Amino acid sequence: MNTKGIKGFIYRITELVMQFAYLQLLWIVFTIVGLGIFGIFPSTAAMFSVARKWVMGAEDAPVFKTFWQTYKTEFVKVNGLGLIFVAMGWLLYVDYHFFTMGDSVGSSLLKIVTIFITYFFITTAIYFFPIFVHFHYRFFDYVKYSFLYSVASPLRTAGIFIISCVIYFLLLKVPSLFLIFSGSIISYIWMWYVYLTITKTQAAKKK
Repeated sequence: MNTKGIKGFIYRITELVMQFAYLQLLWIVFTIVGLGIFGIFPSTAAMFSVARKWVMGAEDAPVFKTFWQTYKTEFVKVNGLGLIFVAMGWLLYVDYHFFTMGDSVGSSLLKIVTIFITYFFITTAIYFFPIFVHFHYRFFDYVKYSFLYSVASPLRTAGIFIISCVIYFLLLKVPSLFLIFSGSIISYIWMWYVYLTITKTQAAKKK
């Protein structure tokens, strides 16, 4: 690689780092603006909206404009759906701890079933935001299709789950990197994986 090529490569890497850091900053700021619980879901949807642009090749898409447009237009809808996910997650958490209190065979089986359901709940949640920013469905259809896409490609879904966990724990080892990049990098990876699943599923349907 010549000097010009090296400089171009370094410039591109620096630009990518700045873009991911900027997207992370927007996510944090607008989560705070929404008072935490009411800001986390629209901020996350907005972050995925930007990641979707990048995944689809629109790398020069205006980050703030794309982020803000999604944040304000989807604020109510995504908060409603997000609170449903929170309620479901809380129920699974309570169920798991309730079943761990017993030592009977029945309790053990119910605990295993709860863990199994929890896995699909997590993978459905992983698919939710990419599905939300990519399609226009009716309110509850977002949850339904997030689940269907997650089970349509079990190996790819398991892969995205494992990779997300690995990246999460690696970034936790360096708190500064976790603060600056965790959300934006994971959102990009999720969006890329889910977009790949969507395109392959739709191609298979056409055949």
